Amino acid sequence: MDLKLMKKLCQLNEDQLYKILINCLDEKYNKIVVKQEYIMAEGTIPIFLIAHLDTVFKTTPSEDSFIYDQEKQILWSPGGSGFDDRAGVYIILELIMRGYRPHILFTRGEEIGGIGARDLIKDYPNCPYNCHALIQLDRAYNNDCVFYDCDNKDFTKYIESFGFEESWGTFSDISIVAPSWKIAAVNLSVGYVDEHNTCERLYCSCCDETIEKVSKILDAGSDMKHYKYVMRKPQYRFGVSSQSRDPFDPRFCLICGNKIKPASRVLISDEEFPYYVCPSCYKTYYTDVEEIVPFDF
Repeated sequence: MDLKLMKKLCQLNEDQLYKILINCLDEKYNKIVVKQEYIMAEGTIPIFLIAHLDTVFKTTPSEDSFIYDQEKQILWSPGGSGFDDRAGVYIILELIMRGYRPHILFTRGEEIGGIGARDLIKDYPNCPYNCHALIQLDRAYNNDCVFYDCDNKDFTKYIESFGFEESWGTFSDISIVAPSWKIAAVNLSVGYVDEHNTCERLYCSCCDETIEKVSKILDAGSDMKHYKYVMRKPQYRFGVSSQSRDPFDPRFCLICGNKIKPASRVLISDEEFPYYVCPSCYKTYYTDVEEIVPFDF
């Protein structure tokens, strides 16, 4: 791993990273789309690689705050590093530097409900490029592949053939983009653990393993079949369908996904997308309660 680059990506705030990535893609790609909440580039490999620029942390780590365990190849910074999802951004940049040219999508606002992804499908209800699959790089751990409500069995087998194992998750950008574009999508592990917490750590060897696996997927990209989005059948729990649950549903914490008691949910006011968090996540990530709103089921 290029530790210098990884640390630099974490030290940049979202606006700084946004501007740098525009310049990077402009140098490497012939056609890019720059919007306030996302950046998109058309490549020659019919696969989208997706990562988000925002993190849950209000400040970025300093250069001298990083600690690296060389024996275990673990990188972290007390107070939070933002590996979710700077590790995903790092993997995409590494693959671009190796000469791969997949389609690229960098979004903003994923941590507060997929703002960039929502803007994208408003601008492009259908995929604007020839694309056979969507790959998000925004999953914790090592070998996970998460498909959310996409239930294309052939696509699952294909992704698992590269060394991943199917797991489960609640939400990412592809939860919004894949159903709209009707293209199968997966979120892959990038090596971080304890995301959204100040003890967040990056297992660098795991991140490197994902780079190698994704490079093999890209090598086969031109011959990959087009995988369609297949909606998973609804599975009900607690009287609520888990299928395509709106991340802004006030009955659930947007950050951890847990159900919230009506009297304790905290409303976080956002100009366009107000959302709710549980008291635990509020204490961890926020300092000012704007309003606590009961909700009748």
